[in-house]
Amino acid sequence: MIGISAWDYVFIRTCIFLLHLIAPLSVIYSLLSCLIHLPFHIPDVLEAWLALEAVFYLLVYLPRKNYLQTVVTHPTAGRDDRRRLFWRCHSNIPDPDRYLTRWFRDAPVAEIKRENVKDFFRWAFLNSGEPDPAYDEELEEYIGEMEKLLGRKLEPGRGDAQCLRLTLDKVEMLHRSLIWYLCVFVVDTLASIYLRYYSFDFHRTSLFQFLAVFPTRLLTLFTTYRSPAKTLTY
Repeated sequence: MIGISAWDYVFIRTCIFLLHLIAPLSVIYSLLSCLIHLPFHIPDVLEAWLALEAVFYLLVYLPRKNYLQTVVTHPTAGRDDRRRLFWRCHSNIPDPDRYLTRWFRDAPVAEIKRENVKDFFRWAFLNSGEPDPAYDEELEEYIGEMEKLLGRKLEPGRGDAQCLRLTLDKVEMLHRSLIWYLCVFVVDTLASIYLRYYSFDFHRTSLFQFLAVFPTRLLTLFTTYRSPAKTLTY
């Protein structure tokens, strides 16, 4: 277990900082070693590891990061379908103030104004992030129903609150080194062995999904049990 003292916190933050340095240092060293003759030489094993880290960062992490920022293609839905979805959500809100606060990242209620809620409804039910006059009437209908649920009028204008728009917001990513994934692999493998020792059975997905998980789970190759879910193991 990780301790909760100040020194434990400093130790963990230092480890995280050093792990984040691995990628830039690997790229810099690998590029310099290819372009110029360095006045020093590191062990071949360490040099190979730095090269792998550089390749992983440049050819796996960066392309993946760019791919995740691409615009999502939303499913099309007619007004009746959108209204049905709205009422399905609307009828399951026990606390409307908390509902809005949580979707607006715990922003103060005073900052969640009429235009902010329109932005949220525009994403949630219209699958859009841009204002379109063609949907103004529909949005006003939804706003009116929300105001009835709140028991008050939403303040006009726009506050500082920013809502969650999961398919439109930028995907925030942090690089993890191959050493980090190796640690995850080792811990996962030991946990699987421990559970198997106590007679738990691992249920895998299709073998075609084996390489879709990184780091891979070796137990997938040996178990005969199948999970009923296509993408979930247990």
